[in-house]
Amino acid sequence: MLPIFHRRLERVRQRQENRGLVLYRRHLRDHSNPFDIPEERFIELYRLNKELARYVINTISPVMAQGVYGNSIPNLIKIFASLRFYATGSYQRDIGLSYLVSLSQTSVHRCIQQVTQAIETTITIHEVTFPTNEIEHNRIKHSFMDKFGFPGVIGCVDGTHIAISRPAREAHNFYNRKGYYSLNTQIICDDNLKILSLNANFPGSNHDSYIWRHTRVRQYLLQQYLQNRLRGSWLIGDSGYMLEPFLMIPFINPLDGSPESRYNHCHIRARNCVERCIGVWKCRFRACLQERTAKYSPSFVGSLVNAKAALHNLCIRFNVPLLEAPLLENDPSYWSHS
Repeated sequence: MLPIFHRRLERVRQRQENRGLVLYRRHLRDHSNPFDIPEERFIELYRLNKELARYVINTISPVMAQGVYGNSIPNLIKIFASLRFYATGSYQRDIGLSYLVSLSQTSVHRCIQQVTQAIETTITIHEVTFPTNEIEHNRIKHSFMDKFGFPGVIGCVDGTHIAISRPAREAHNFYNRKGYYSLNTQIICDDNLKILSLNANFPGSNHDSYIWRHTRVRQYLLQQYLQNRLRGSWLIGDSGYMLEPFLMIPFINPLDGSPESRYNHCHIRARNCVERCIGVWKCRFRACLQERTAKYSPSFVGSLVNAKAALHNLCIRFNVPLLEAPLLENDPSYWSHS
C-alpha cells in the first residue's frame, strides 16, 4: 500500500506545481504588453512594426475563436507567439518561456496553428495575388525597364526549398537533390521584391520546371497568349526553365560582346530581383531557413509559407525596415533555395 500512497502523493504534488505554473504564466501575460517595448526592439522580435502588428491583429482577430473562460489565452498573445515563431523558427518551448507570451509548448503549438490558418484565410488571399489587369502589368513593365533596361517583364520566377522533417508518408518524394527533405516552393516577384505568386504544394524532389508546368500562373499566361492578349509581356527565369513565348530564359555560353551576351547581362540584372526577394524573405522570417527545419506535416508547412509570404508583402507595404543584413552569397543559408 505504501508505494501506491507515494504515487498518489506525487501526482497531487505535480498537479499543484502545474497549477502554480499556470497561474504564474497568466500573471506574466496579464502584466506585460509587447507594444510597450521600443519600436526597433519590437521589429527585431516580431519583424513587423507596431502599426503593421495592429493591422494584422485587427484583421485576423474576428476569425479567431476566443475562449469564454477566464483562463483562456487572449488572441493578442496567440498572435505575438506566432509572430515570434515566424521570425526565429525556434523551439516552441523557448518561445513560450518569453515573459511577453509566457505559454507552455503545447499552447504555443496550438497558437501557431490557429494564427497561421487565420492569416492564410484573411490576408494571404488578398496580399499574394498575381496581377491580371493590363494597368498593373504596364506598371511592372515600366519599372523593370527603368531599373534594368529589360522590356516587357511582369515578374521573375524561381524555386526555393523549405526544409521539413521526414514525412510519415511518401518520404522519398520530399527528398531533394541537396540531400534533405523539403518543399520546393515556386515564387514569382516584382522589382520591389513583392511576392506576386507562391506555390508550396510540391515535394522537394520535383524540378522547378515541372512545378512551373503545373501552376495556375502558367495556365493563365498560356491562355492569354493563345488569345493574343499578353501584348509583349513575359516572366523571366533561369536556365532551369524551358523557353516559352511568355517566359524568357538566358542564352547558354554566348560570345563576349554579342547581342546574346548583352541580353544575358540585362536578363541577369533583372532576374536578380527574385534572388534578392528570397534572401530578404528568409532573412526576415528565419523559420524558412534550412537550419530551422519545420517539425510539421508538409501540408501545414505549406500554410506556414503562405502566411509568411503575406506578412513579407505587408512589410513592404508598411515600409518595415529589415534590421539585419539580407542573406549574402557567402552565407550557406542563401543558397539553400537554389
